[in-house]
Amino acid sequence: MPKSVNKILIFRLSSIGDIILTSALVRCLKNKYPHARIDFVIKKQFYQLVESNPNINNIYVVDKNQGFDGLKRLTKELKDESYDVFLDIHKNLRSMYVRNFSGAKHVYTFRKQVIKRTLLTTFGINLYFKIKPVFLRYIEVARHIGVEYDGKGTEIFIPEHVRVEIASRLKQAGIEGKPYVVLCPGASFKNKQWLPERFAELAKRLFEEQHPVVIVGGKQEEEIGKKIVLDTNGKAVNLAGKLSLLESGAVLANARVVVVNDTGMLMMAESQGTPVVGIYGPTAKWFGFYPILPASQTVEVDLRCRPCTKMGSNTCPKKHWKCMNEISTSMVYDKVISVISK
Repeated sequence: MPKSVNKILIFRLSSIGDIILTSALVRCLKNKYPHARIDFVIKKQFYQLVESNPNINNIYVVDKNQGFDGLKRLTKELKDESYDVFLDIHKNLRSMYVRNFSGAKHVYTFRKQVIKRTLLTTFGINLYFKIKPVFLRYIEVARHIGVEYDGKGTEIFIPEHVRVEIASRLKQAGIEGKPYVVLCPGASFKNKQWLPERFAELAKRLFEEQHPVVIVGGKQEEEIGKKIVLDTNGKAVNLAGKLSLLESGAVLANARVVVVNDTGMLMMAESQGTPVVGIYGPTAKWFGFYPILPASQTVEVDLRCRPCTKMGSNTCPKKHWKCMNEISTSMVYDKVISVISK
């Protein structure tokens, strides 16, 4: 244990879900060291996820367009600060370079459990005897400095002006004050994405039961959103490709339930206290990326070939895509209604 902890640096560049999962670590650090300075290193495109966090003092932004020269400048800047503790929550080549030359007095690194993951996805050998959420594993990195989990989950701070703007847009769309369901049909990899036509079928069934639907996602989900709007006779509200990360968070915050693939939007919804119905295909809960709210649900099918990946991919090793194809609209609909009824 360091004799004194006055300056702490957290290094986590990406992605949406992982950064959201570091929020519990940040808060627990502040609980333990209320007077310490807590700084964060993050990629430029995810800056807004930590920008409004009152527990973070300074944010260093990594711009991939600046390449290695930018990383060297950052490392020099960090060395001049002489941090007491460097928490490497990313553990890749860039974080290794920065931490080794940062001049930090004490460095603690996240363990990725690569061997366990490889044995499970490649050979079906499961050595995950206990399922532990990733955000708790992030907190464990700081156990050497006495940090403990406070039981309060994850959090993302959305400014009031963003919430007001989203409330206004939803009012214009005609669903002000109505309990709505959010569909997040996107995913970073093809095999993590539930079939778009089934998202459309789900939206249609929800409208038949008088549940308004809002679609959230990136530019790549705009076309899926348009199809859902058509299939619901123009009733669904398509915000895919039209929102920032925090604006998306504000939409999720006021939803009854969010239907989402295994993506960062799942973590975003739960950070706002909104239950989810998480759809899992090639991935599985053993890796720690799964819903933690008591009201949340998951939908998955039991296959010997699952899980085949932790991050996802654009191909199916077995060429049949059963892990997603066998998840029916009714399976997801029933879970959604179950959450709403609670």
